[in-house]
Amino acid sequence: MCRIGGLLWNCDANENQYHSEGTSLLRTNHYAVLLLVLVMLASLLVACGAKSDTTGADQAGSTSAPSSDSTNTAQKPAASESATKLVKDAKGREVTVPMKPQRIISHYFPAETFALGVMAIGTNYATATQMMTKEQLQGTEDIGGQGVNPNMEKVLALNPDLILVPDFLDQNGIDALSKIAPTVVISYTIDLFTRLRTMGDIMGKSKEAEDWIAKYNKKAQEKREQLKSYIKPGETATAFVLFQDKKLYVYGNLRLGSTMYDALGFARPEKAAKLFEGSNKDTLWQTISAETLPDYAGDRIFIVVNEANPDLKKVADEFLESPVWKNLPAVKNGKAYVVGNKWSFYDPITLDWLLDEMPKLLMK
Repeated sequence: MCRIGGLLWNCDANENQYHSEGTSLLRTNHYAVLLLVLVMLASLLVACGAKSDTTGADQAGSTSAPSSDSTNTAQKPAASESATKLVKDAKGREVTVPMKPQRIISHYFPAETFALGVMAIGTNYATATQMMTKEQLQGTEDIGGQGVNPNMEKVLALNPDLILVPDFLDQNGIDALSKIAPTVVISYTIDLFTRLRTMGDIMGKSKEAEDWIAKYNKKAQEKREQLKSYIKPGETATAFVLFQDKKLYVYGNLRLGSTMYDALGFARPEKAAKLFEGSNKDTLWQTISAETLPDYAGDRIFIVVNEANPDLKKVADEFLESPVWKNLPAVKNGKAYVVGNKWSFYDPITLDWLLDEMPKLLMK
């Protein structure tokens, strides 16, 4: 006996015929039952296939991508959250910015973004062209802003995903820009290296910031070695800028002071040093009268004159012919240098440039 489709059949291998009794009937029943079994098996297979298709459809509907794709819909919110970060700016505002911004407007800071390997899509040309070349500004649009706030229509047309602005912008301007794209306020008076690190953190370029600083420090060390035979130990230096009010402004630790004292190792005259003590440590400059210039003048003097301004040039010419200037020891010793307005800027491109230009004068 054997079982087929749940029925018992006599299927002994040694018998070639069914029992003689009811052979015809059994043969007929055999074919009928066999047909029934085949139909039942076919139905079962169809049912299983339908169930399989339904399960596959359910699985396909439960996700937007195959299981091998890690970016399914359940993971998308987490990816979206990781694409932004929260930063605190110079005004204490918390701003959500892209982790990797692609279209940055760098208002007043185009040289910083350039040093970090990023070409800003917009900046104020009136300032930028005094520190950067046309080649360095290629691809960067002028958004105006010499009157502090940029042209909002130009900013909007550029479709930025991040806007960087100095802290001297008025609040209305900052608020208007913030409606266009995430806007981060950066201190204009902090030292350049802190500024670069801050911007690097905001832009996802921290490594680039550290690389630039390391390269600059290496170059400064090389320049100090080069100047050893030209600068005496303890030799002092002071930098001034002359404005139309006929007053002199003594540079502090930043701008030209950064190159003179930090990079090249000059000392500061004692009286000049006192101007920048305590709370005045990060002050850009301090005002003095022309008559008191000898009290602050160092062994070396740099004076910045904006020769592009006719009125200012006239004031400067008169001052440089005055007895106060001509009687300074530095002037008499040929160690006083009248330099252009480019020397007054404080950005990565200018500071790197000054590491070449200042030693040229000192070695004459």
